[in-house]
Amino acid sequence: MKGSIITRGDSYRIKVPLGKDAVTGKYTAHYETFRGPKKEAEKRLRQLLTELDKGIFIRPGKATLTEYLKSWLVDYVKPNLAPKTHELYAYICSRHIFPTLGNIALVDLKPTHLQHLYAQKQVSGLSNRTVQLIHVTLHKALKNAVKVSLLSRNIAEAVDTPKIHRREMRTMTETDLHLFLEMARDTEYYPLFYTAVFTGMRRSELLALIWGNVDLLLHQLSVTRSMQFVDNKVSFKQPKTVKSRRMIALSPSSVAVLMEHRKPKTDKGKPCTYHLLRITTLYSAIGTAPHYCLAQ
Repeated sequence: MKGSIITRGDSYRIKVPLGKDAVTGKYTAHYETFRGPKKEAEKRLRQLLTELDKGIFIRPGKATLTEYLKSWLVDYVKPNLAPKTHELYAYICSRHIFPTLGNIALVDLKPTHLQHLYAQKQVSGLSNRTVQLIHVTLHKALKNAVKVSLLSRNIAEAVDTPKIHRREMRTMTETDLHLFLEMARDTEYYPLFYTAVFTGMRRSELLALIWGNVDLLLHQLSVTRSMQFVDNKVSFKQPKTVKSRRMIALSPSSVAVLMEHRKPKTDKGKPCTYHLLRITTLYSAIGTAPHYCLAQ
């Protein structure tokens, strides 16, 4: 299949035949206007023909980056990824991508656009970590665009991202731990804090625990789910990996704390209808929502 180049004043019109349209049966072609030396126009024609032969030619569309990303969030991210991931990507898009690159046509997006965006965000005071999140979001979105044949390559792969300087993790000393637990002893959160300290469980895992996961006789508990808070709603999800679904041994002191916690409590002299660790102020303090831990 051969194309052609027609001179039009100070520019060239490149024509690439695309064969018959599967729906209408009419012959179609792709046209491009090229400004520059004729040799460069011929080079562009050869590039288009090569892409056509390899099956990677993509006919330019008019969809903007904003239109594509909104579609990607609804059609790909929401049904395939975790709700928290969808919430993060949607925030990154609306906050950092739509206002700056949103009006650019998807097919016109270039590495320089992304590099300039990242530099702008750094100058504005955004952390390197957040800039990397912007890059990750764009990279995943454009990777999907390549997969569904909207783009021939992922231009995000040609962009450098700022390095993240890892800070040394600060941990509590043994003295700090004893002091912390002593201060928490008379609060309703003491069993939660004690379990966290002596198991190393993640916050979301701790808050998803139920008594069915705890075996006080064998001194162990099982991690089978985690809690998440998205769109002001609490929900539970399965662990991401097989390793996250695990059994944890409990120390004798942890068993003693949990046994005491499980004893029926009274409220103003009346038996409580539940004996749960109710999370109220703690959850709002750490940015999530009120909920129950160690539910029946």
